Amino acid sequence: MEKKLDLQSKNVNISPGEAVGVLAAESLGEPSTQMVLRAFHSAGIASAVVVTGLPRIEEIIDAKKKPKSPSMHIKLEKGVAGDYEKVREIRRKIEEVRVGSLLKGFSEDLKGGVMLLYLDKEKMAAYEVTQRSVVSRISKMERIEVSTEGDNTLKIKAIGAGKKRADMKEARTAFVNVRTAVVFGIKGIKKAIVQQTPDKKGYYIETSGSELEEVIKIEGVDKRHVYTNNIFEMLHVYGIEAARNLIANELNMTMANEGAGVSFRHISLVADAMTHKGIIMGVGRHGIAGSKESVLARAAFEETVKHFINASVFGERDMLKGVAENILIGKQVSVGTGTVRLSVRKEDLKKIKKA
Repeated sequence: MEKKLDLQSKNVNISPGEAVGVLAAESLGEPSTQMVLRAFHSAGIASAVVVTGLPRIEEIIDAKKKPKSPSMHIKLEKGVAGDYEKVREIRRKIEEVRVGSLLKGFSEDLKGGVMLLYLDKEKMAAYEVTQRSVVSRISKMERIEVSTEGDNTLKIKAIGAGKKRADMKEARTAFVNVRTAVVFGIKGIKKAIVQQTPDKKGYYIETSGSELEEVIKIEGVDKRHVYTNNIFEMLHVYGIEAARNLIANELNMTMANEGAGVSFRHISLVADAMTHKGIIMGVGRHGIAGSKESVLARAAFEETVKHFINASVFGERDMLKGVAENILIGKQVSVGTGTVRLSVRKEDLKKIKKA
């Protein structure tokens, strides 16, 4: 005997024909209208301004390549996490140290193509950087010669410098590149702070800035438990499934922080739609909305004339299977009760007419 489907059962997640896309759009869209710009300083990282609320929702939905406030949560391997000195050493390998942050001052002679850098002993001690390491890093740069002028003073000479304006401009660019060069740590991670775990049994690292690919190369970092809010970095390093989970998690956390109780089913549907083709697509005209099969659905969103012209040139056909295109032409939408099609046998029709 065929088992009947009980639509009232708690085991049924959703009724057949339900407009899940519309429900997800409403569920995310309505609380988003109540959100405002929110930015706050991350705990323990004075220089890290964390963007949340509506701006964060927008950069996720629009699939922005770089978030406004990238950050990482780095867990460490068991043998390392409990040793503060080892964790501190890993933090030192992660946080970038630029030449400019080690200086008391500098002087430039653009005509002569010479710059003097005056190193600050206290700053170098705080960052645990030596003069030799600074010289070693600068010497690898192109069109630059570096030498020491006594203690804590470096002489930088731009190769090919002259009195012509173009030569002076080139020397100035070279000197700026020297002062902004990273001598230690990972470029892009402006700040890294050691934090204690809630159970007080170990430590982890929070960062302002994100470079997932470089961080997981460091010995002692637990590669399975490194979290970044940069979706495209996650895609590049761990793949589309990890990126999909990150999109869903970031949307869920942002909504929860705003006090919006949105069901995870709606959020996961958006994450699935953004990643189901193996790439990350935004919801706008350059992503999901612009890649729909229906010509009318694409034209209803943005760039109407362009879509109609392209459809005419390439002879596209619209099968009218979606919501937007059926609404446009006044046809019943094939969701909910619109999914039902009734048919009448000729014999029954004759009986109806006779009656």
